[in-house]
Parts: sequence; structure tokens; C-alpha cells
Amino acid sequence: MKGLWTVGWAPMAILLRIPNGVWAKIERGALSGAGEWSHNWANPAATTCSEDTKVAYPVKMLWFGQPDPRYIIDRHHRPGCSLYKKGHLVVPGLHRVMAVDAYNGVRLWDIAVPNSGRVGVLKDAGWVVLASDYVYAAASDDCVGLDAETGRPTLFFAAPQAISGETLDWGYLCSRDANNGTGGWTRSPTRPAQGYLLSAGNNLFVPAGKFSPVMYSMSNGSGGSAIGVEGCYALIVDGGSLANGPGYGGSRSYINDPGSAIARVDGNFLIVNGGYSYFCNDTQLVKLTRNTGGVVWSVPSPYRYSLIMAGDTLYAGGDDEAAAFNSATGEKIWSGPVNGRACGLAVANGSLYVSTDLGSVHCFRDYDRADLNRDGVVNGLDLGWMAPDWLDCTHPDDKILCGDVTQ
Repeated sequence: MKGLWTVGWAPMAILLRIPNGVWAKIERGALSGAGEWSHNWANPAATTCSEDTKVAYPVKMLWFGQPDPRYIIDRHHRPGCSLYKKGHLVVPGLHRVMAVDAYNGVRLWDIAVPNSGRVGVLKDAGWVVLASDYVYAAASDDCVGLDAETGRPTLFFAAPQAISGETLDWGYLCSRDANNGTGGWTRSPTRPAQGYLLSAGNNLFVPAGKFSPVMYSMSNGSGGSAIGVEGCYALIVDGGSLANGPGYGGSRSYINDPGSAIARVDGNFLIVNGGYSYFCNDTQLVKLTRNTGGVVWSVPSPYRYSLIMAGDTLYAGGDDEAAAFNSATGEKIWSGPVNGRACGLAVANGSLYVSTDLGSVHCFRDYDRADLNRDGVVNGLDLGWMAPDWLDCTHPDDKILCGDVTQ
């Protein structure tokens, strides 16, 4: 491209000027597998998962720079987090929103947004959201749409004021007809709505972060009284009632409104299944009878980082190892080595998947030793899988015999 020269940078783009005065822009698309973090908890579903597949260890610092702390809400006030999408790193500040190039830290734009900026997002919610072309920022009872490339405010929305005599900020609760988006009701929540909504019958349960959940009527939005105990977790149990927790006091408690405990344990993880509950702490795995709280069995267990149940088997994760226990007897029936602390467990497709704090993912499955390609079936495809070894004669004893298939 003779005769071109670089005059500036844009996110993932090069701006070029040809000597005759014509401008050109060469822009690279988003990196495949880069993921995104468009909301305070990653996405609208609040999964806290970016779906990034490119990150790999070890990592090192790429850049360090602005925006500096003078424009950022003090971290002790628990402000919203920075967001990422399409090469932009958007930083919520004190009554302002800033954007930098995610790859080199170059400041792209800095826009004042009066009356914006929230603190205590653990009890409230984030106030900045990224879309493909806009950055949306809530500011009191307005919402401003900022052009993602320039930061210029071009869109303005006012929160619907559906309740006479009450000013609603953005962050309201509403119901609409699923077929056409009309009708329904709108109201200001009595406590900040944070987390997934739960429903049972005509009751709508709204988790409120560390506060107690709030219950409303599905049909008209009435209600708004806090129920249960303070805690971050909630679920619907038998009969359509709400169970939530943990409460305060040093133990991990799951309480069923109006206050009867469905399970209360001093442990790290809890599973409730039928008439029994199971929990693990740093040294034990325990099975309790729910109606009496009596101990059915208690066994020593160093598997303190995770606990799940699949069928009649309990799976637990510890340091450099995962294990399986018979839920009826507490007997340890299997263990397998992993790389790091086994913090995440999942059972699917006949396999146990274990993720660790060191970034490793392990898959365990019971299989026939003749199933060389591990597809769950012993057939001719296994011989095809073995063919390269057969041709290259890479077997340790330099001989490949039919009997090797079962070894």
C-alpha cells in the first residue's frame, strides 16, 4: 500500500490518509472466542461467565495506566465493575463514564453523566450496560445512550412514571403481556431487585442481594413485603414456598418463610434431596434426616471445595483430588487425581467434569478398556483409532498384537 501513512488509532482499527486527501479506515473484527462482559454480572442472565476461550496461563501485565483513581468511585463503596465488548473497556466512574482501548489502554472518550454512579452494587445493581453500538447509563430517572465509538450522548429515555405521586428511577419492576408487550403493571421495588426472579402460583419472589427477598402479586404487582431471612440465595421448594439463605450467625442456613428451617448446617456446601440433606465442611461429609435433624452417617472427608449429587452418588472436590461417595452408606467408592483445588463439579453424558482453581478441566468416565476412542461403544472405529500406532509400531514392546487392544 505505497503512499499510505498512519495518522491515528481507533479500537482495533488503523486510520490512514492517502496523499490526495482521501481517508481510509482498516478495522479488525472482534477476536473469535474473546467473550464479553456487557453487564455488571457478565450478561443479562447474571451468569458471571464471559464465555472467553482465549485466556491461557501464565498471564502477565499487558498495560497499566489511566483512568486514574481520582475519577473512580472508591472500591470500599462497592461500585460497579468495568465492562468489555468488541475491544472497548468501559469504566463507570463518579458521575461519568470512560472508555479505553482494551488492548493498549489508550483513552478513547470520557463523558460526564450527571446524577449517575451507584455504590453498594451487591445490594443494588449495576448502572452501565454495553450493547453492540451503544453504552447505556442510568442516571436517576433517566437513561442515556452513549455512542460506543465516540461517547457522544445520542439517546435519552425517561423511566416510566406509572405510579401517581412517586418518582421511579431506572431499576423498576414491571409485568407485560408476552404476546404484544403491552398492558400489565409497573412499580418501584421496595428493595433493590438483584438476582433472578422466582414465581410460584400467583406469587413473584424478588431476591434483593444481601437483604431479605420481597414478594409481590403476579397479577397486579401488589405486596412488596420482605419475607424469609437476609441472604443471597433463594429457591422454590415443595408446595411453592420460598427457601432462602444463608442467615447470619456463622452457619450456612437455608430458611423457609415464616422461619422454619428446612436445613441448617455448619458447613461449606449443602444438598437437599427428599427427606435427607447432605453437607460437607473442612473435615467431614454428613447425611442428616430433614424432619429430625438426626445424623444418618458422618465420615471423614478432606473434600471441602465442592459437593454435588447425581443419582444416588455424591461427588466432592478437594485438594488435587475428586471423590465419589455412596449416599446411602457414606462409603467412599472412587477417587481421581486433578490439578489443583476441585472447585467446580458437573455430571453430564455419563461423565464427571472437574474444574480447578489452576484452570484445568478433567473428565472422568467409566469405560471398557477396549473402547480406545472413548465413545462409549466397542466397535470397528476403535481399530481405526489404533491404526496410526499399528502402522508406526510405537507400542512400548515394539510389537502390536490383538491382545494389545484390551490393554
